[in-house]
Amino acid sequence: MKTKIKTFIFLLIGISSLLLFNSQKPEISREILWTTAWSPNGKFIAVGGNQGDLKLFDGKTFQLIKTFPVKDVIISRLKWHPTRNLLAVVTQDRDVIARILNVDSDTWIDLQGLESSSRGVDWNRTGELLAVSEFEGEVSVFTPQGKRISRFMADPMSVTDLDWHPNKDVMVTVGSQIGIYRALGDTINNFKSRNKKVLLLCVEWHPSGDFFVSGDYGDFDSREVENVLLQFWNPDGIKIFEITSGEKEYRNIRWNPIGTKLASASEALRIWSAEGSLDAESQASDDLLWGVDWSPDGKFIVTSSRKGHIVLWDNKARKMRELEY
Repeated sequence: MKTKIKTFIFLLIGISSLLLFNSQKPEISREILWTTAWSPNGKFIAVGGNQGDLKLFDGKTFQLIKTFPVKDVIISRLKWHPTRNLLAVVTQDRDVIARILNVDSDTWIDLQGLESSSRGVDWNRTGELLAVSEFEGEVSVFTPQGKRISRFMADPMSVTDLDWHPNKDVMVTVGSQIGIYRALGDTINNFKSRNKKVLLLCVEWHPSGDFFVSGDYGDFDSREVENVLLQFWNPDGIKIFEITSGEKEYRNIRWNPIGTKLASASEALRIWSAEGSLDAESQASDDLLWGVDWSPDGKFIVTSSRKGHIVLWDNKARKMRELEY
């Protein structure tokens, strides 16, 4: 039964696109751009997904700078080091699951010892630790040099995302449940987000560290995407409030640098206040947004989508321009 549930989760979060990659109609899956990340120094925008390469754009001119081929590898998520031009890259590959790219030298560090594909990745506040989740539910913590210092089970089904606390070496993980752990795997808290089965897809601490937000796929047992939620939690697992707006799953969420606005990627780009009110919203579309991130000055948002579009928005969710992938 557990294997069947894992397989279903695997399909829900998009691993099925790996099977489509080598099918007779590869264009169906190759369009998807899972993730985008704006570097903290504002110099780079990184984008990746199913299209066979990792691309870097100039964070000022928005022109393509570099392309790194990653043939037949699905890039799940990207995360920049807080102070250095190091980019953590996690994939749904079986051989090279996670790597660190040194953008200055165009060199890679492979992270060894991971046993299943990955979707969650984050640097801690100092950049001395990198956490990487595995599909089977484990989380590994590495140094920037690629040395693993811990590995622990974080979720009985799967870890789809994780985020380090902004002020201390504590992380929150999501999947079939929510967990809070120290770097060596000591459990601080874990709890269910609902009284029914649900797949959580994304999580972000508020920059204050006082609370975090989770976004989910909706009811696990439903054939359609239903009852999609953004939920605000304190570290004790007490729900502060929840947002029910949204017709499709929340693939990713990001706070702006000062924590006044939360951007969510779904069938539309939505911008929420820290109190949960809707401040701005783009027009809904069947081209679901998957990746989302803010510019370091909080003036712009970049998104990537299921149909392979990279769009630059202002902080009112108004479309500014599209980047050519």
